[in-house]
Amino acid sequence: MSLTQCPKCHRLCFTDAASCLNCFQVFKPGALQVSAIAAEKSFSAKTNIIFLGLLLVWLAVLLLSYLGGYLDGAGT
Repeated sequence: MSLTQCPKCHRLCFTDAASCLNCFQVFKPGALQVSAIAAEKSFSAKTNIIFLGLLLVWLAVLLLSYLGGYLDGAGT
């Protein structure tokens, strides 16, 4: 059982709830579960992009430091 936001009032609701306890919006069965899964996939994709970007920056710095040492004559 996980939590997601109500589409109407944006308060947290359980994904298996029949209605929102705050605004009394009635949900279709499984609607909040689908919304929670979509939000989780979006968050996962964003974090993967951030980590990939950090990895590429780290590799670029490592490559530049290696090439800088090689071009100065220390790498021969």
